[in-house]
Amino acid sequence: MSQTWPIRLLIALGLLALSAYFIVPTAIYFGLSEEETAEVRANKGAFDKYVPSWAPDSHIVPGLDLQGGIHMVLGVDLEKAIADRAGRSANRLRSTLEDKSIGFERIDHLRDEDPGDRIVAVFKDDAGKTTFKNDIFEGYFGDLAIVEEDGLTVTFRVHPDYANQLKKEAVDQTIKTINNRIDKMGVTEPSISKRGDDQVQIQLPGYDDPEEAKSLIGRTAQLEFQMCDDDTDFLVQLKGQPGFPAWATVEQSGFQKPDGGFGNDIYMYFPEKNLQDLQEYLKGKVPSGLVVKYGKIPPKPGQDAMMRSYTLRSAVEITGDDLVDARVQPASAEQPRPAVGLDFSPAGGKLFGELTGKNIGNRMAIVLEDIVDSAPVIQTAITGGSAQITMGGNRTATEMLRDAQQLALVLKSGALPAPVQFREERSVGPSLGKIAVENGKKAFAWGGILVLLFMVFYYRLGGVISVVGIVFNLAFMAAAMSWLGATVTLPGLAGLLLTVGMAVDANIIIIERIREELRAGKTPRSAVGAGYDHALSAIIDANVTTFIAGFVLWQFGTGPIQNFATTLLIGTISSVVSAVFVTRIFFDMIVSKGPEKLSV
Repeated sequence: MSQTWPIRLLIALGLLALSAYFIVPTAIYFGLSEEETAEVRANKGAFDKYVPSWAPDSHIVPGLDLQGGIHMVLGVDLEKAIADRAGRSANRLRSTLEDKSIGFERIDHLRDEDPGDRIVAVFKDDAGKTTFKNDIFEGYFGDLAIVEEDGLTVTFRVHPDYANQLKKEAVDQTIKTINNRIDKMGVTEPSISKRGDDQVQIQLPGYDDPEEAKSLIGRTAQLEFQMCDDDTDFLVQLKGQPGFPAWATVEQSGFQKPDGGFGNDIYMYFPEKNLQDLQEYLKGKVPSGLVVKYGKIPPKPGQDAMMRSYTLRSAVEITGDDLVDARVQPASAEQPRPAVGLDFSPAGGKLFGELTGKNIGNRMAIVLEDIVDSAPVIQTAITGGSAQITMGGNRTATEMLRDAQQLALVLKSGALPAPVQFREERSVGPSLGKIAVENGKKAFAWGGILVLLFMVFYYRLGGVISVVGIVFNLAFMAAAMSWLGATVTLPGLAGLLLTVGMAVDANIIIIERIREELRAGKTPRSAVGAGYDHALSAIIDANVTTFIAGFVLWQFGTGPIQNFATTLLIGTISSVVSAVFVTRIFFDMIVSKGPEKLSV
């Protein structure tokens, strides 16, 4: 392999250059002044003006223990989520029996009886009970299971499989809802993760008002239904006026109505980072009785995140308080496309029926936290307290089903799916974080200097080559973490220092094997080749076991433990590459000249 070192050197230098490319945003971020850092934390788009246009956007983010902030852990009452689901199923069961003209004496949700997921239905006669069981139950109530029958009385419970799925969804919905809240708080580098089966961990770096955070995170979501106004063309008129933003375009398309006609869809298309600028520009320009809201557009590879506008009637027709459930309805023979089923309260169902009856052929926007999630066309008057949004577009069945699942989650995340309790709460002051950063820098610097001095003085030229390998290793690690936008905490710095030690250990194994080969009388070139060949298995074994341990910590750990595991996993891979591939390039470069001795 010694004859191929020029090619391998070019590859290594190319990887180093690529690493430097990904590290640029991180270097800029940590070089910002206190005022500039505060600006970036308050506005996600502010960092763009400090980064060259050719550089990536992602960068390493300092964790809570390094910059101060708030740490909270929420507990989600999953049993309450299941009990609430049973209550909604009881209402749906009552409505279905009335629609099918099946007589019943009563339907009770046993909310106060542990575990709160039981429903008791008492039928008027055997014929009605038999009709329900044979013709209706399986098709309409897959979320329920029959647990007991006693004459005309049937006891149901939430199906165990559905309950398990509901528990998972409850935590996922809580995380999504909290994400929506935190986006409103101006925290640009939050960390929100699932902890155990029923907890959500929240870290808000740079945020210093725990009471406000608790109030915003725990409040009810704002879900609204508003009608689109597709007759106004004020956006087209704005386009030709001075001051129209250069980064926005006015687009016009159409949608098909149930009667075969077409409606107009006039909207502005613009980068998401310019949302605040557009809102400022439109102040005072929107006609009376209308309001402009915005929806996100799925980003295309390599392009900035984009948004579009929706012109809506300012009146909010129905709110999330009237929606009691949203669920995915998979495609079937009768319904070839996936859909999202909606259930309203009795009052909401009446309002919804009247609204849709007056607006057939128009679009109705579903607005969550002032962001338009979708705007389906009303095909017919929707009465009975239930509605359905059918997925459309030129997409595969898998893509439509995924979109339906996401839409159902968005609709349900209009309110927290179950009560939450603040089980943990603490604040980390910025001064403590600053001290931690300084101590971390000192520990890393002194640890690194002592290791490098030992390698150079004890192994001489071999030690110098090891130091070069460590430099490559650190560059690879920093680039990977910057590319991933990883959060670094004090345990993460410890993991970083540990991987440097592991990289040194691998180099020591290699150099000691080379020394053994030299003592056995081999030439430097032969000794280098044999040393690497014999050391490879030991290095691989050691790093594989370390990688497995790191993976277990990453999979089952939370917070600081997971951060430590992340740096350990990245460092393990980069250590092997730098020790086995990079350092050999320089050894081969030296022995290719045929020296009689090798300074190791």
